[in-house]
Amino acid sequence: MADQSEITLGVGVAPTVVEHEGGRRKGRGKSKDPSRAREDLGDLERRLAKVELHLVDGEERFEEVDTRLMELDERMEELRGDMQGALNAAIDKLASEGESLRLSQMGEYAALRDENRSLKEQLEWAMGKLKEVEQQVSLVAMAVARGGVATTSGASLVIPSRVEVPKPSVYSGARNAKEIDNFLWSLEQYFRAIGTTDDAKKVDHAPLYLVDTAMVWWRRRHGDMEKGLCTIASWDEFKRELKRQFYPENAAHEARARLRRLSHKGGIRDYVKEFMETLLEIPDYPDAEALFAFTDGLQTWARMEIERRGAQDLATAISIAESLVEFQRSERSRTSPQKDRSEGGNSEGKDGSYKSTSRRRDTPGVRGKTRYATPSSFVLSL
Repeated sequence: MADQSEITLGVGVAPTVVEHEGGRRKGRGKSKDPSRAREDLGDLERRLAKVELHLVDGEERFEEVDTRLMELDERMEELRGDMQGALNAAIDKLASEGESLRLSQMGEYAALRDENRSLKEQLEWAMGKLKEVEQQVSLVAMAVARGGVATTSGASLVIPSRVEVPKPSVYSGARNAKEIDNFLWSLEQYFRAIGTTDDAKKVDHAPLYLVDTAMVWWRRRHGDMEKGLCTIASWDEFKRELKRQFYPENAAHEARARLRRLSHKGGIRDYVKEFMETLLEIPDYPDAEALFAFTDGLQTWARMEIERRGAQDLATAISIAESLVEFQRSERSRTSPQKDRSEGGNSEGKDGSYKSTSRRRDTPGVRGKTRYATPSSFVLSL
């Protein structure tokens, strides 16, 4: 080479740079100070010692890392085994559950299939019944159109006529025991006819048949119910509240008094009607006492006729009394009482018989004939 440079390191000698040019040395290094060289050597030794310490420390760390890696490998093996066991157990559990689910599904499917078969049979039966009903409806429609009787399978089907249930009469609040009893009874019959058995519906519908004073009373009671001051929830409570407001006090006592004072003065049918109306206002009136009161109020001739026939109860006595017919005197005879007295008349005895008090007098122009006065009435038994 034309140019060369050499660097030589020596102990205690400074590097010398020698340049050759044409085989001639151009420069030469000079030796350093020995103390400086010793310092550099000591510094180098210290550095080498540090490097050695670092190497020893690195080897220990490598050994520790290697040990940890080995432990980690062992733990990984254990974890792999545990995971494999858990996975196998889960697979076995899923397999068993899947099998049990399959068996249960098969059972449910079989049950659904049987139920479907049963429903199909029931549907076929219902369709058959529906066809029979359709046939009967067609026959009924034909019978209704013809106004006759429909015949199905040898049996006759009579078409019932529709019954219109009359509505009960209204109650205005009159303080009359008979009117209140009739109103409540007609309401009960109406509810029974339309099939209403619930007390709440009865209490809701009954006020629709109240008017005037009774309606004002119910409005006040309804307001008290809304305020929570009272409760009317049953049919018995409604009747009790209505009677407490409008039912006359001592109604039965007054009816007994009227019944005792009642007597046969006009027509016998009028007497029977008035007697029965008064009797119905007295609850639990004995039949024997009713028979005595009825016959005691009759006129003598009617009472004797009932006793002659031996009536033992009130119904028989009323039937006998209604069969009696009274024939009254003619209007002409009633308008001339003075003439009857002058010519004589009839007197009624205590036993109800009639006696003639007229005098015998010959009729002018008719010799040998006698005229007698006509009795005011006589009994004809039908």
